[in-house]
Amino acid sequence: MKPIERVKEIIKFYNLSISAFEKRTQMSNNSIQTAIKRVANLKDDTLNNILKAFPDISAEWLLTGKGNMFRKETPYQNTNPDDVASDNPTGNSESKKQYYDGMFIRNAELIPLVPEEAFARIKYRGIISMDHEIEKYHVPLFKGAEFLISIKGNAMIPKYSNGDLVACKRVPLDSFLQWNNVYVLSTTQGSLIRRVREGKDDNHILIVSENPEFEPFQLNKSELNAIAIIVGVIHNE
Repeated sequence: MKPIERVKEIIKFYNLSISAFEKRTQMSNNSIQTAIKRVANLKDDTLNNILKAFPDISAEWLLTGKGNMFRKETPYQNTNPDDVASDNPTGNSESKKQYYDGMFIRNAELIPLVPEEAFARIKYRGIISMDHEIEKYHVPLFKGAEFLISIKGNAMIPKYSNGDLVACKRVPLDSFLQWNNVYVLSTTQGSLIRRVREGKDDNHILIVSENPEFEPFQLNKSELNAIAIIVGVIHNE
């Protein structure tokens, strides 16, 4: 298997469009699309650009296919050997599996609870990294959710209160935002959980709180590092 085929796995894991991947890795338009169609070899400069854009990707894995997809300091660390199914899955459908930290685990419905600051630090790495173990929850209703975050503060009262858990799913930065929906935003100033509306121009979005005590404000799209849409909530009584 050539590196270009592992590039397809990177694009899929980070939920990127081809154009977003090319932009992040400073490649010309359609260059990766063409390489994927032709299963072409990638130049050293191209591989270096990919590793610079995604510093958590293992160089050995990208170049040779050996080892895990991520370097050792990767997200969603799984330390329970009973949960590990295989790092070379056979496609057996008897036990549902999900990809976490270069491993397939059986508990596919477990959703990690991450600290808000972890999402705030996501920047352009594309993944959530943290310094401590993540709690995980089984919430069958939240299909497609990638992580949970606890609401802090009262900016989103009455919709969300302090201590509520929201289930989130990342969306590409260049995707079309559905106006008036609530998103989790990783910005250059930290993370925000706010309603998003159309901004004053194509370069801005309007950030709106549910609590009228908080004034709406314009946010330049260049300050966005990552976006996740909220797909469910667990209210704290």
